[in-house]
Amino acid sequence: MNRSIKYRSIVFIIAAYTFFFSSCGNKNLESQSESDEKSHKIAVRTETASRQTLRSYIELNGSIEAKNSVKVYPNIAGKIAGSKVNLGQKVNKGEALLYVDPSTPGSVYALSPVISPIAGSVISIPPKAGTKVSTETEVLTIGDLSELQMKAYVSEKYFGLLKEGLEAEVRVAAFPGEVFSARVQGLSPVVDENSRTVETILKFPEDEKRITAGMFGKIKLYLKDYQDVLSAPENAVAERAGKKILFIAGSDGKAQEREVTLGVTVDGRCEITTGLSEGDKIITDGISSLQDGIAISIIE
Repeated sequence: MNRSIKYRSIVFIIAAYTFFFSSCGNKNLESQSESDEKSHKIAVRTETASRQTLRSYIELNGSIEAKNSVKVYPNIAGKIAGSKVNLGQKVNKGEALLYVDPSTPGSVYALSPVISPIAGSVISIPPKAGTKVSTETEVLTIGDLSELQMKAYVSEKYFGLLKEGLEAEVRVAAFPGEVFSARVQGLSPVVDENSRTVETILKFPEDEKRITAGMFGKIKLYLKDYQDVLSAPENAVAERAGKKILFIAGSDGKAQEREVTLGVTVDGRCEITTGLSEGDKIITDGISSLQDGIAISIIE
């Protein structure tokens, strides 16, 4: 009797131990499975698709000049005898700017004055004394600095988008980090057949007094606004089997492959015309390792 009870007790203890270790083993397997699943998720970053405006633009260089300026020529050949004006100096109409000595070896003549044809400011450096000039030599430029403009030359391929009133941003070396606003005020009606460019005139606001003639500037000319569009970073768009695709982070924690159609690309962003909806979470980083349906982990 005692031997039977003892035997049953041993069997019970063995069964209990077996159950315990089996249970622990199952839990460990489940934990390991969960860990493996997490370790196989692809880490990604996302952005939420929203409607915005893309502004296409071109970058140009240009020179700032007086809108009204006149080149001045002497009325006789000779040597510059001396100048009465300096760069930037204001002059009146009819004022003598410099003198030309028409004398030749063996003969002496009176100095001939070079007269300003308009009132304004000297916007070119006067020639040095002793410089030989003719009646076709430009010796000075007089301009009205109260009205400035900027002249640039735009490639003919943008001719169809050019029009008066287009906005521009101008940067000059004299004011680093500052942006000056301007607008297209005038356009050449023809394309220059040699340079294949269109002369474009930009106008600054009347109250802008910091810039002056002779400055060189970098221009960002805005050509067209694409309003209320959905877009994605250019590096988020992939090409597979000849199709453009995006990956969207699904609510089930998996990547969804979407075929999309692209529009314009501006500053590294692509307009998405089909295949994307407002509110979609676009996967922007980590797409090289993605496939449709693969598990992902979003890094904020």
